[in-house]
Amino acid sequence: MSVSSVSSQGASVVSASSDASVAQLEKQIQSVEKEIQKENQSKDSDKTKQQVIQELEMEVAMLQSQIQQAQAKAARKSSGKSATPASAQNSASRSQSSSKLGVDLVA
Repeated sequence: MSVSSVSSQGASVVSASSDASVAQLEKQIQSVEKEIQKENQSKDSDKTKQQVIQELEMEVAMLQSQIQQAQAKAARKSSGKSATPASAQNSASRSQSSSKLGVDLVA
């Protein structure tokens, strides 16, 4: 059927664009890691080195988080399902539990 081939191609496009953005983020991580190495070898004071390296490590962590988000988004799009945030699931679970007990919970 043509519909399935279109959706299959759409998933491939999503995956390809996600792969490209992940690859770009990984390149940025490599670049920041080189900056960390450079700072370790610099003649800056230990305090300055520590401060700069801490900021760079935070940037690496942020980039890694973005990679995880991009991969999760691609997985959701390729599966065709939208994930329910954990907070919404917890809230719904609390509501169901409280209604069974005859208690009202305030979120």
